[in-house]
Parts: sequence; C-alpha cells; structure tokens
Amino acid sequence: MFPIGLKAFSEIFSGYTLYMIIAIAIANGAVLFFASSKFLLVMQQGGYHGKRYFKWLLNPETPYLSRLMLLCLLGFLFFCLLCVCFLSVVGETITSYMGFLSYGLFIGLYIDSERNVNAKLPLKKTKRLVRLCITYAVILCLVSFGLILLVNFIAYLIGDEIVGVLRYALICLLPLLSPYMLFLAYLINEPFENTIKKRIVLKATAKLDGANVIKIGITGSFGKTSVKEILNTVLSQKFRVLSSPASYNTPMGIALTVKGLDSTHDIFIAEMGARNKGDIKELAEMIKPSIGVLTGINNQHLESFGSIERIKDTKFELFENLADGGMGFFSSDSVGAKELFDRFKGEKYAAGISGGNNYAYATDIKTDERGMSFDLHISGEKPVRCCTVLLGRHSVANVCLAAAVAYRLGLTPDEIAAGVNRIPALKHRLELLPNNKNIVIIDDSYNSNEDGTKAAMEVLDYFTGRKIVLTPGLVELGKMENVMNLEFGKRLARHADIVIVIGKHNAEMLITGLSDGGFDKQNIMFAKSLNKANVLLNEILKEGDIVLFENDLPDNYN
Repeated sequence: MFPIGLKAFSEIFSGYTLYMIIAIAIANGAVLFFASSKFLLVMQQGGYHGKRYFKWLLNPETPYLSRLMLLCLLGFLFFCLLCVCFLSVVGETITSYMGFLSYGLFIGLYIDSERNVNAKLPLKKTKRLVRLCITYAVILCLVSFGLILLVNFIAYLIGDEIVGVLRYALICLLPLLSPYMLFLAYLINEPFENTIKKRIVLKATAKLDGANVIKIGITGSFGKTSVKEILNTVLSQKFRVLSSPASYNTPMGIALTVKGLDSTHDIFIAEMGARNKGDIKELAEMIKPSIGVLTGINNQHLESFGSIERIKDTKFELFENLADGGMGFFSSDSVGAKELFDRFKGEKYAAGISGGNNYAYATDIKTDERGMSFDLHISGEKPVRCCTVLLGRHSVANVCLAAAVAYRLGLTPDEIAAGVNRIPALKHRLELLPNNKNIVIIDDSYNSNEDGTKAAMEVLDYFTGRKIVLTPGLVELGKMENVMNLEFGKRLARHADIVIVIGKHNAEMLITGLSDGGFDKQNIMFAKSLNKANVLLNEILKEGDIVLFENDLPDNYN
C-alpha cells in the first residue's frame, strides 16, 4: 500500500495535474471568498467577536446556512449529472472537469444575489479587515488544494472510472464550510490583533497622560452620543475640544481619536460604551477622566450583562476610576442614574428636566415642527431662553446635563445658550429629514431602546396627521426581549395609525402587542426588509402624513 501511495502522489505531482489542482484551488478560493461578503460584514459589525458571530450563524432565523446548503446540494447534483452525461462523449479526463460548469453557475448566481442585497452598513476597508481577508483567502485556497489532492489520491487508489470522473464533485461541499473557515481565520489572527490593539492603546494612554487637557468621560445605557455632541458644541463656544467621532466608544476607537490630540486642545471628550463588566473600568484607566457624566440606565444590552445590577455596577466603574478630585454629573431623569448619584461620594451634580435640587433644569418647554425652546436654569442664575432643532423632552434633559458640565467649567449661561442654539440635528436620533413633499419624516433609527421608544412616541404626538411607524422592534434585551417588544407593540397602538413591522425577529411580539392594544389589524403591515418596507410605505403615503423610522437593526439581524 505504501509504495502504491508514493506512486500515486508522484503521478499527481508530475506534469499538468499538479498545475490544474493549484489552479482549481486558487479559483475555488477566490469564488468562495467573494461568496462570503455577508459573513465578513457580520464579523465586522459584531466587533470581531467570535461568540457574536457564531450566535448569528447558528441562529435558526439566520437563513445563510440553509442557502449555502441548497447551493451545495444543487451544485453537487448538477456536477454529477454533467459528468455522467459527457463521459461517453469526451472521455474520463475532460469529463472530470465538466461539472465545474454547473458549480460555477450556481455559485455565481449566489454571489450575484448577495451583491444585489444592499447592506445597511457596507464593509469598511480597515487594516484589520484586510489582514482577516488575507488569512481567510489563504485558508480557502489551502483547504481547496488539500481536498482536491485527497480526492485525486483516493480516485487513483480505487481506479474506478466513475470515481475518477466524479473526483472533483466534493468541492461543491466547500461553500457550506466557508463561514467556519472564516471563524478559523479569526482565531488565527486574534493573538496578533490583540498585540496590535495593546500597542496602540498603550501609546494612546501615554499620550493622554502627558496631555494638558481636561478629560471628560460619558457613559450610560442610552444618550451617550447625543450628550457628547451637545457638550462638544456648547464647550466649543470657549474651548478647543476634541471628542471621539460617531460611536467610537471602545479602547481602539478612543485610541484612534487620540491620534488627533495636540497641544492646542483644551478638552478631550470620550464616549464610553460597554457590553460586559469591566469594559468601563478599562476605558477609565486608559483616559483617567476628571469629569464623569452618566446619561441614564435602562435594560439596553441586558442580554450581554445578564442583570440590571451588573449594568449599574459597570456604569459606576467610571466614577470609581475618576482622577483625584474628579466630579460626577448624573441625569436626574433616570432612576438608575439617581441611585448611582447617591452611591458616589465625590463632588457631584444632578441635572435634568425637573427642578428640585438639580444643578441645571428646564422650564416652559415648547415644541413645534422646527424644534424646541425652553428656559434653562443653572445654579441659581437668571434663566436663559434656549432654542434647538432637537426633538423630545429627553433632548432637553441631555442639554441640561451638558449645560451643568459647561457651567462648572466656566461658561456663562449666555454662552451656553448660544452653544445650544448652534447644536445641529443628531443623525438618526429623532432627526427631521427634509423632503419635497408635504410629509414629516422623523429618523430615529439609531439603536433604539425602551426609553427611546417612549420619547419617540411623545414626539409623534406633537404632530397632527396620519402617523405611520416603521420598526423592527428592540433587540439585545435577553430574556426580556419578548416582553419589551410586546409592551412596545401596545405603546405603538396608542400613538400610531399604521405600523409596518420589519423582519421576522420581533414580528410576533410586536403584532401581538398591537392587537392587545386594540390596534386595527388592517393597519398592521409586514415587510421582510427595510427596502421592502419602503416600497410598502411609498404605496400608502399621502400628503400630510407623519412617518417615523424607529430603530434599524444592523445586518447581523437580517
């Protein structure tokens, strides 16, 4: 057997056969790579966390494994069919390659169908993604080469004509293994990526330690980005401010922001996100902020934290790790934030809509289609009138929280009011979208939560007209997800006239909640995707309608 095996390998590795195997392996690796765009997208949007990727992959609602299984089955069957049909016409050697025509056709159709599905957030060409793609492509080619080599070896040993003709058919099974090979590439790269991350974070930490700036950390279950943008605009009336862009709220995101920090900056603002206990501590130890801001606490990311108490403890890590003499600013409109206000023993201030003992609060709040106006009270000063394009009482609460910080840093009430008047609309956060029709479009599609839906319904009530809400519901709520979406459905029933439910993920609970709330079933519509929901919307839209887009789940929920 051993000499036969050596002879088989010597024949395979000689002449054109080896070159054909290499060519087929590279070609197959290439097509499998282009068929994996969805898996790469989910890996990136999941923050390159293997557990999140596998959770999505193995979720019964994820259709991609079944699609790949169908691709493999059709490719294999037609591969065998073509080979059998051409065997008597062109001979064994050429026939063994004929099946690739069907395999190429089916995988080409799969790639084309995926290309026509618009990703909500396209792949970002980062250095990490490039490194992952290179490792993944190499694995695809090596596995393809190994499989082809193995089947050629087995076919040689068996010597049967049919086996020889069909020896390449097993390659049709590789698409089903490709998402797992991507995970293998992730595992191979992870130690290297962690080393890079540590080096970048250490460099950013050293730069922050040596910077003569006031450092502000903002955390909370919701409203972090809003308060950061508001505070940035207000403080810019007097200081030169650098803040982390968009939702850069991880060590790497903040480290990348620190690259732009220079001696001309007076203040550095960092948004601090967390999905697990210890995440805020890691960020606080990196930044060493002298000011901590807590926007509020709810059950957002309850799925990863496990309990509301763990969420509170994690958010409090910011205040436990403030620089000596650090100050804490807490929202008075959140029960959880008020609990942590009582727990914190350092210099502290509460701010929110209501008065009482608040350091900053608002009165005489008025709302129209252009935004809001209100009187801002700060630390006993004469109130100042503020106007903003922001919508919702929660936005006024965010302004009060930012105003408290700004006043404590030396801005006058008039300077703060001027800054508030300059605050731009916050993208995808109850943002009024312009259009050339007599229609009000409100974009509240960013990462909605229970408090966010309440605020959105409140804003919806400001407007008169037929109210249409498009929503996929709420996610990342663990065992509470069904309950929260049931309650959300009931809430929608009280405020909306037509509801378009997007996607299957929460459809049952939302529709049940709407029905329990007495909502007319004829006014409940369902769409598999946002694109199809927009088609439905255009069919029913009338002049004078108010349209609210409430939450938009990322691609890993589709």
